[in-house]
Amino acid sequence: MTNQENSAAADEITQKVVDGRAWREFCDLLADAGESILAEGNPTDPLDRAEGFRMLTRLLRASLENNLEYGDGRFPQLICTCHETIKIVAENPDNLYLGSSIDGQYDYRVWGTRGGSQWISFNIFAGGGFGGGGPGVGATLHGETLACEPDGTFSVILSQKKHAGNWLKLDPESRSLVIRQTFLDKKNNPWAELHIERIGAEGETPTPLTAHHLYRSLMTAGHYVKAVAGIGAQWATRQAQRPNEFFDEAQEQDTRNYKDPQIVWHQAYFTLKDDEALVIDFTPPQCDYWMIVLHNHWMETLDYVHHQATLNSYSAKVNSDGSVRCVVAHRDPGVGNWLDTASHELGTVGVRWVGPNVIDVMPKTQVVKISSL
Repeated sequence: MTNQENSAAADEITQKVVDGRAWREFCDLLADAGESILAEGNPTDPLDRAEGFRMLTRLLRASLENNLEYGDGRFPQLICTCHETIKIVAENPDNLYLGSSIDGQYDYRVWGTRGGSQWISFNIFAGGGFGGGGPGVGATLHGETLACEPDGTFSVILSQKKHAGNWLKLDPESRSLVIRQTFLDKKNNPWAELHIERIGAEGETPTPLTAHHLYRSLMTAGHYVKAVAGIGAQWATRQAQRPNEFFDEAQEQDTRNYKDPQIVWHQAYFTLKDDEALVIDFTPPQCDYWMIVLHNHWMETLDYVHHQATLNSYSAKVNSDGSVRCVVAHRDPGVGNWLDTASHELGTVGVRWVGPNVIDVMPKTQVVKISSL
């Protein structure tokens, strides 16, 4: 576009904000996102529908925080927009997720303490990151290669130019940083204290909100809500074709693009009657950490604050031969490693094996009567 065309487009955006058309466009996008919940193949049970529409509000909250409030890569800020009440497609409840907007044309420094996490990773994304387009995960850095001082402090440079020590390579298209801290006991393990700064930004302050930034943030949020809601439902619908079973074909490239390269994961779609249980058997591979967790149809983790919806390599009971048996059921069957469906007749169950050079393991399943356990 010519400078004149760019100027005209900017003027049009400003006018849309001033006369309210921008807000109406945003509301129309949210209405379209609602159609993802109503799409054919999705459950019609009141609980599932209510959770689906609640999910849209959660995704909206996260996107507005990420884009409208903290979307300027010149002034990065590590924020958490994935937690107990904002859940983004099969997130891990043992993780503390931190993220920041960045811009590949700048250099950044992340510094702080290592903390007590079992595993930590740093991922760079281009484009909009997860759900927002782009090629997926870019540069990565993991705990076993993270150089720390004797007191546990460290710093990481983010730059297109190579740096000695801890370095994450940026590309011109780099737009976001995601940090995962994975805990065996999240309530009691110390969290890392982390900070980010743009190198050379001393004395600069953000400019006042512009119509262009508002418009772009609203449009990004609207499209993001619709896209991520659709992704979760598509994954679940694909897995539901073979219920109560883990299988390789449940994953396609769209599910692999955004995962950390040290995470191997599988999912199965469960559908259980009131008197049935899903028995899951596996022998975890050698890894830094493993976990199993229940999600609803929309791929949100179930309420793990008030229900036993997740277990990991620290909290699960492991047999003497190293094998593990977990039982998914609507009520406590009186056996170890019970996973509570929290009144959900259907949903997904996921496992993760995490660490360098993990050998993959596919869990085995069988549906039985609870009375037989």
